[in-house]
Amino acid sequence: MLSKETFTEKSLIVLCAPSVENKYYASKLIDILDYMANFANLTIGKDEVIILADTDTLPLLKGKVPSNILLEADIDDIWIRDFSPVIPSKQIKFKYLPSYHHHSLSKRIDNSFENWFALNALDYHVKSDIILDGGNVVDNVAGTRVIVTDRILRDNSTLTKSTAKDKLKELLGVDEVAIIREPFNDTTGHADGLVMWPMNDKIFLLKVIEPIHTEIVQELESSFPGVQIIEIPDYIPTTTWKNFTSASNCFVNSIVTDTYIYMPTFNDVYDIQMLELFRSHTNKTIVPIPAEKVAMMGGSVRCLSWQIKGTNMIKIFQMIKE
Repeated sequence: MLSKETFTEKSLIVLCAPSVENKYYASKLIDILDYMANFANLTIGKDEVIILADTDTLPLLKGKVPSNILLEADIDDIWIRDFSPVIPSKQIKFKYLPSYHHHSLSKRIDNSFENWFALNALDYHVKSDIILDGGNVVDNVAGTRVIVTDRILRDNSTLTKSTAKDKLKELLGVDEVAIIREPFNDTTGHADGLVMWPMNDKIFLLKVIEPIHTEIVQELESSFPGVQIIEIPDYIPTTTWKNFTSASNCFVNSIVTDTYIYMPTFNDVYDIQMLELFRSHTNKTIVPIPAEKVAMMGGSVRCLSWQIKGTNMIKIFQMIKE
């Protein structure tokens, strides 16, 4: 039975392993599984963690992590942040139909998640027809403020900036929303490659090229009066993997929970500098997560996770006990 502390203070972080049958990830399969096993072992005892994997992949994880954090599921992609519900305590589901995928692939991925979700009687608080990846929803832990990029306007032609803000406030149950410019040459246009909330009233902002950077600062300042903006150096290389922009050295792609920040590291000269910077701006404990073997694919620690609190968290733990 979950303790009161677990229910109120801990988050459940869910990872989704690639299938051994998935040819797209074949060359990176072992790197991804090793990353997920390492992440899980570093998280145990802090927040709760579960790894989803299909029948053929589960044996490759057994022995690397405790068996009670493994759960069988047949889901078609590893970037679970993008097609799972957002806001840990609220679980709001948007339509997964990004412009960087063929619609048939997006629908197959989303259907695989939706089928598993329904099969196990998990609950959405709200389900929306707005096209919006979860990686493009950066919320503070209090669940009162959200940042997205203007990719939402390109993916939803009927929305203006003003109407998009109003709809997001209503759907997400938040007080304030910022819609910032996405940087040039970014495949996904996700906000979690640009910003994060180390505290409820602080934003880490990647310092991108002008005039975009100034525009982003102005939007954040006008949307969140009184919030402190801390600029983060841009060390991200201009490389791609299968047409996806690298997330190497993207330190803001961190998971933030009530007590912890799971910050990616890259076996790079910048790791110590960024650890010190993060620690100087938060009272949360920073947990370094080695991500160099997966980040070159275009995503990192946050992209590879789904955060849950409340009823769905309890139901998933019940599934494991069964």
